[in-house]
Amino acid sequence: MKNILILGALPKDSAGEELYRTIAEICKPFAIEVFSPIDTAKFFGGDEERYERAFEMIKKADLIIGEQSLPSTGQGMELREAIVLNKPIIVIAKAKSKVSELVKGCPAIKEIIFYRNNEDLKEKLETAIQKK
Repeated sequence: MKNILILGALPKDSAGEELYRTIAEICKPFAIEVFSPIDTAKFFGGDEERYERAFEMIKKADLIIGEQSLPSTGQGMELREAIVLNKPIIVIAKAKSKVSELVKGCPAIKEIIFYRNNEDLKEKLETAIQKK
């Protein structure tokens, strides 16, 4: 696998950044490059440039991981584009998070993982990535 793209609500605090760093670390042994919302937050282009960049990254991705613990309209658009492009998608969310029924019912979603903590996430996500 060359590229893994992590999608999710842009981090507004250090806990959000830490979550995406953790997910990226879990993914690194399986890919050459891993991109996350932290990378997006560092991009200072205009709205149209952000849009183009987001969809180019989806095209280049070999696997999409959607972190769904927090609602994100932009992520919904990105997931839909990944579905149209027939990209493999894994959805992850903290236990007891509400994942949209549309996402849960989508046949293109390969797996939905609910995790309790970082160790649980690591174990479950590594197993899911290895299946791809």
